[in-house]
Amino acid sequence: MVEKRRDSGSFGRGSSWSPQNMSGQTFGGRYRLQNIVGTGGSGSVYLAIDLSLNRQVAVKVLHTKLAQYPGFVERFKSEAKIAASLTSSHTVRVFDWGVDEQAYLVTEYLGGGSLRSILDSGRTLSPSQILQITLEACRALDHAHAQGIIHRDLKPANLLFGQDGHLRIADFGLAAALADATQAEISNSGPQLDELGGLRGYVGTARYASPEQASGLTLGVKSDIYSLALCIVEACTGHLPFVENTVIGTLRAREGQDVPIPESLGSLSPIVQRAGSANAEERPNAGELGRMLIDVASNMSRPEPLPFVGPGEIGAAPLSGEEPIVPSSVSSPPDPPTERMQRIPAGSEPERVESTKPPRRRLINAALASLLVVGVTVIGAFIWEATKTESRTLPQLVGSSGDSARELIVALGWNVEERFDRLDSTVEGEVLATEPIGGTALEENETVVLVISLGAERVQIPTDLVGKSLPGAERLIQSAGLKVGEISYSFSETIDAGMIVNVLSPMTELPLGGSVDLLVSDGRVPVVIPIGLEGREVSEVEAALETLGLMTRRIGVRDEFVPKGYVVAFEPPSQSSVRGGSEVEILISTGPEPRSIPNVIGLSVEAAESRLAAAGFRSVSIDGPADGLVTRQEPPGTALGLPETPIELISG
Repeated sequence: MVEKRRDSGSFGRGSSWSPQNMSGQTFGGRYRLQNIVGTGGSGSVYLAIDLSLNRQVAVKVLHTKLAQYPGFVERFKSEAKIAASLTSSHTVRVFDWGVDEQAYLVTEYLGGGSLRSILDSGRTLSPSQILQITLEACRALDHAHAQGIIHRDLKPANLLFGQDGHLRIADFGLAAALADATQAEISNSGPQLDELGGLRGYVGTARYASPEQASGLTLGVKSDIYSLALCIVEACTGHLPFVENTVIGTLRAREGQDVPIPESLGSLSPIVQRAGSANAEERPNAGELGRMLIDVASNMSRPEPLPFVGPGEIGAAPLSGEEPIVPSSVSSPPDPPTERMQRIPAGSEPERVESTKPPRRRLINAALASLLVVGVTVIGAFIWEATKTESRTLPQLVGSSGDSARELIVALGWNVEERFDRLDSTVEGEVLATEPIGGTALEENETVVLVISLGAERVQIPTDLVGKSLPGAERLIQSAGLKVGEISYSFSETIDAGMIVNVLSPMTELPLGGSVDLLVSDGRVPVVIPIGLEGREVSEVEAALETLGLMTRRIGVRDEFVPKGYVVAFEPPSQSSVRGGSEVEILISTGPEPRSIPNVIGLSVEAAESRLAAAGFRSVSIDGPADGLVTRQEPPGTALGLPETPIELISG
């Protein structure tokens, strides 16, 4: 169990909460916390070891005060169950949850950091990179929205990356659970909060709120789409629109405002413009947004590897000036008593929160970064304990980053020797073991061996997949030790149906057994055969169809009424939808078929005319009395003629 601690304030107005380093403590008798990897508005996230399964996990420990609000614990457990029910490969897996003095949530550990950590490093993303991560975000949101789950707090800190380079969304349901605690604080705060108007009962992050969130309206799934549009714009430009000096000002700045779209988004601009519409009804849902992205993917270049910058914040609000929207947090909490953080005073211009010693960040392999941070306060504690005696105790370094472990060992007066090993399910740069093991007493100048992970075995994605058939591409991918991941389809004017248009995986290489996402051609864009072309001259019709990208083939047919050389019909018929480039058969009239002229000599003129008309002859003239009998006809009976053949009847 975790030892009892005193928390002298709430997480809202006038809060005196400050982050406590709980490294080394065990939650639920099972999850031993290691180093902090993120601290934000709702709690802190730790890299931890699941002692039962001997695996790395992430544990988000929420503020102590939260568990004291009526109904919060039950709501928290309920929302955690809902989050755990999500099965999309692009949502963070929830393993466990509970309350052990403090509420905690156990999730998979992701070593690729977050979009927030990428942006905080000063980097921005290209349109192709943005398309990749947005498409994966749409898949996660579409899965959640189909089950009636709204995220409510989508932001770069919740867009995380695994070792495979794919995106996962974290913290589904957490904002809803925090709402109960917020309502309790509002009730205890009295009328002084009335000035907030529509903010009453609101929870989220001000800078990524939708207009309906800012107005305190009931939220639908499209609120998440607006927040995603804001994330996209920031990922492209490095700057976020609608940011004012205060939470209230930030919220009110976007009421009725569309997200401003930068030209640098290129062909993504009209799509993001719809997603960032102030009117929720005009926004696409997640599935529609994903399909819109797929439609333009074939026209975009393959994305460069994402510039990952370590694990960053695993679902926690980042240390970058983002303000959690809790109505009672009009004034900022006091400065936390730690040299690592500087609190921005209330009402000041939001800016990056910087430490007095910025954390080291570097790219590893240009495609995967995984710095697991050992905090300065933790290092200081180790040094303090170690220097109290002549012999010093080697701390537990397994799971930390090699860089941090190396610095700590040198600071404690020991020598460092490094060895490297590849191991599946580990993060590159992570300490796998030490020799001797942690807890061993060492004298000054002794040597500590760090066994550092090179990550799982990595293999190159085949480079010649574009233009291959799907079965052929699958064989190439499998022969490389990988597997086919998600398959998307898009129309293509240049690549035949069933052939590979593009590789959507954001990396050029993946861990052995990783999944390669493919974009497959669905053929050319469908074309509708126009109506109104029947009865026109064939050359005119051929020109019209070829303009639409269709091929034509003439087929002659006999027709009683359509003149020779004119179009009778099409196969497929008019108004049919066919693939671009398809062949359309044009049925062309070759005129009527010749037939025998009836012999009408001896018949009355009236009877003769009737018989000729029944045989299909339409041009008959009479020479003689109309009430007489036919004595002669030209052409004679049994001769062949066409409906237009003139027939003369002589009567007497």
